[in-house]
Amino acid sequence: MTLPVLGQDIAAFSGTKTPTTATVPNISAEALSRGPGLTVSGGPTFNSGNWTTDKKLDSRDYIQWSVSADPGYILNINELQINFDRDPDGFSHFFTGNGPAKIRIRTSLDDFKSDIYAHDKVSNSGQSPTIETSLRSAPGDTITFRLYGFASNIGLLGPLGTLDIEGGLGTVLGLENTGIRLAGKITYDGLQYNDGTWTPRAPNANTGDENVLIYKGIYTETNQVEVKNLRVNPEAGIVIKETGAITVNGNLYTANNVTLHSEADQYSSLMVTGDVTGTAKYQRQMKTKTLLGGSGNELLISAPVMGEAFDVFRAANPNIVSNGNNSLFLFGPFDKTKADFTIYSKNDSAPFKAATGYKAASTNNGSFTFNGTVSTNEVHKEILHSDSNLAEWNLIGNPYPSYFNTSDFLNANMAQFAPASSGIYTYNGDPSLGWNVYNLAYLTLHPQSKITPGQGFMVASKHGGGMVSFRPDMRSSGKSSEFTVGTTKIDDKVGYLRLNMTSGVLNYNTEFYFNAQSTKGLDPGYDAGIYGGKAPDFAVFSHLVENNTGLDMAVQSLSYADLADSISIPLGLNASKDQHLTIKIAESILPEETEVFLEDTWNGTFTLLNRNDYHFTAYSDLSDTGRFFLHILNNTLSYGSNGLNGLQIFTSNASQVLHIKGMPKPDTIMTIYDSQGRLLFNRHLDERNKNNKLDISSLSAGMYIAKLRSGSMEKIKKIMITQP
Repeated sequence: MTLPVLGQDIAAFSGTKTPTTATVPNISAEALSRGPGLTVSGGPTFNSGNWTTDKKLDSRDYIQWSVSADPGYILNINELQINFDRDPDGFSHFFTGNGPAKIRIRTSLDDFKSDIYAHDKVSNSGQSPTIETSLRSAPGDTITFRLYGFASNIGLLGPLGTLDIEGGLGTVLGLENTGIRLAGKITYDGLQYNDGTWTPRAPNANTGDENVLIYKGIYTETNQVEVKNLRVNPEAGIVIKETGAITVNGNLYTANNVTLHSEADQYSSLMVTGDVTGTAKYQRQMKTKTLLGGSGNELLISAPVMGEAFDVFRAANPNIVSNGNNSLFLFGPFDKTKADFTIYSKNDSAPFKAATGYKAASTNNGSFTFNGTVSTNEVHKEILHSDSNLAEWNLIGNPYPSYFNTSDFLNANMAQFAPASSGIYTYNGDPSLGWNVYNLAYLTLHPQSKITPGQGFMVASKHGGGMVSFRPDMRSSGKSSEFTVGTTKIDDKVGYLRLNMTSGVLNYNTEFYFNAQSTKGLDPGYDAGIYGGKAPDFAVFSHLVENNTGLDMAVQSLSYADLADSISIPLGLNASKDQHLTIKIAESILPEETEVFLEDTWNGTFTLLNRNDYHFTAYSDLSDTGRFFLHILNNTLSYGSNGLNGLQIFTSNASQVLHIKGMPKPDTIMTIYDSQGRLLFNRHLDERNKNNKLDISSLSAGMYIAKLRSGSMEKIKKIMITQP
């Protein structure tokens, strides 16, 4: 894989008093220098004196030059030509002595142990031998040459004779007075892209130990690939499409022409382990918003690449929402002192900083293009607990042009967050619809969750403030959409319920998780209060079942064991008078036998939400908890013999009769308890009747436990009784 070079000459070294070099692209050279045993002698050429008079080589007496390959390149040197001269000529050497009569040329490839050229009768006239070699460097390595001289003569005035490198080779690679010429070729050790063609093959997910050169043309990647070092030539470029990801295990040279794309649910990734030279662009997908003062479709974002000034960014992105005269723009960080988002003006030129979040909106369903440096190291972001309003809340964001794992981030930073609001808070377009919360409870269902490039989010600081850390090992590629529920298999002992309330276009959700780590009280990292601590004017929320402090909860996490028994959760609704409201189960992962009832204490109703939505009209303003409860029940608990499983126990809506269908065994007793376990009702069933009916009109509306017993066999079911 030989790269085009200018002829066969790859490096030239001048023999002037002040030496210089010339090379072909992708290599560099170090000009002539002297070893510690030599001195500088006068004259217009590179003249060195004080050579040893010993008949064997002195390791301190040498002239040195070197060539270095750029990362990924290999030096192949097949010819060396050098013009040198032993001084002085004529009778004067009786006074000054001669330079070395013997020379050896060696290289660093074997630590200067063997000769690639030897000359034992150096005359006083210039020599220009052509030396054939077969020198090959390691990728990105340096070959250093040394010309050793010895066996100089002593004159009357001492060993002052010299050896000089002269410009007797003419002009090579545009360098006049060339004294040393290297010829050969430069090859690339890896995979090369040249105008749509890969040699020897294209990179893939298994090429993490191979260098890649984008020599010419635009390389477009749609898949996930891994490489060692990645270099982009100035006349080339890379486009990483929204489905693509490139992992660079070494260094990246961008030539300022690497662009990453995103769409509404897919984001490209770039992860670099080593250093990045040059800038990159990230096109971050936005949503449509047309008015500066309206609501809806603002996003919390961060800059996937760093350092670009806002005024430069604004000029490159005319689709930022602005006022009529383009003096204010819907783009800015969160101001802790004002407890509100900043709106940048046309005079703002602050550069984008790593891990800083911004609220932003676009006028079209397009993207914002960020142009800056790629973060590859650990990033630390201070979060504050200060001022009175929204004191704990801070807007931060993903500092990398890649996904990163939610679990890694939360586990590393949970101790920095407020116990009642530990997690990531974001919204997808309109905060009035409710904030999405991603915490440890969320991870029980979605352990592979990833935070997208360019994602901004709120976090709540612990008292006294904290320091959030983003580490390179958190980074990940991904193809899943932003915080989308995945299909990863989860533990059987994990449950979920999302309750939804709507009224026309208004829409709000609250969430419940069930797992082994949670209790009825506050579980830091699993429970999460609503952003700001108080639900908005239109909202559905819950309060803790135990040790309730009045905090409106966006997420309540409970024990999975509660699903095997029963639990009642205080539910809060905020709504205005005369609003027509619908409450329903939007999504659930619950055992088949779990029933979810909504109790409206004012209307005296219990609605089985598994089957029906609850519709009603608010005849007065609704706020806080007290009227509504969510009862989650296990509809059948049985143990002992299965002999009673054939009996069905049920009530119908607005009925005051309990039905037991099926032929009971002799001495079967139906017992009813209230939710506190108090005995209220006890009857023998008629074993000859396949449809026993028991009058329960004496019981008020509510939840009860019905138990059938015959000998050692029992069947238990929780029932709801409603008013007729």
